[in-house]
Amino acid sequence: MDKHDGLEIFLHKLENPALLLDTSGGISLGPLPGLEEFKKTIPRILPSVDGLICSPGLLHRLTEMEGSDAMPLVRMDWTNTLRDSNFPLPPLTPKHLALLEPKDALALGASGMVVNLLLGYEEAIEAHGLKVAVQLALAGRELGLPLIVEVRPYGPRITMIGKAIELGAALAQECGADGIVLPYPGMDSLKTIATMVAVPWFLKPSAVTTPTAEWETACDLGSAGLWLDHTWLATNFQFDELAERLHTSRQAIEINHEH
Repeated sequence: MDKHDGLEIFLHKLENPALLLDTSGGISLGPLPGLEEFKKTIPRILPSVDGLICSPGLLHRLTEMEGSDAMPLVRMDWTNTLRDSNFPLPPLTPKHLALLEPKDALALGASGMVVNLLLGYEEAIEAHGLKVAVQLALAGRELGLPLIVEVRPYGPRITMIGKAIELGAALAQECGADGIVLPYPGMDSLKTIATMVAVPWFLKPSAVTTPTAEWETACDLGSAGLWLDHTWLATNFQFDELAERLHTSRQAIEINHEH
């Protein structure tokens, strides 16, 4: 891949509403429901998504698949904070580790990188996340690999979730993110974020039952698309239907803006 190709691919994907699916949770959680047979499950989904986020171990399987324009993105870090109290070995202390360097992502065939930004934890954990994001953004820019920062404001110190997500969006942008993933923060905070963030941002719906309602609100405020995690696979959700509704919603909003 020549320099800047990854960023060009990323920006091209965002010319229309993007639907991105994150399957990388297995790094922290082990085998994921719905992904037990990756090579059988993913080909059914690829035609309906614009980008697929994989762990380093699964990315090479994705790049071997033909006939898809989905952008391959790789998870660059690991954290045990995805594990809750129901996990067989719930974490006693939060941890966050960088797994790859941008040159490794490029060698794996990735067109972009994804990293977590943890909020609500001890200062050392949060500072480490910021440092990792900045380093990836700088090194990735030299290789033409865009960085998407996923804001995860779920630490025990969080008291005002909307304000925490606003802070996360600002920090991600300051780190040099080319794209930002945000959980739904509520209408007021979403409006604030939309006026503050100058890079593409993606909405992570709060539940399977809310994607289109929250998306239509976010779309009207300029969101680049939806970001769905692995939990959606376990619901047998029809991605092709959601992709079509995204496209229809964007068209309707663009027509309203023209008038």
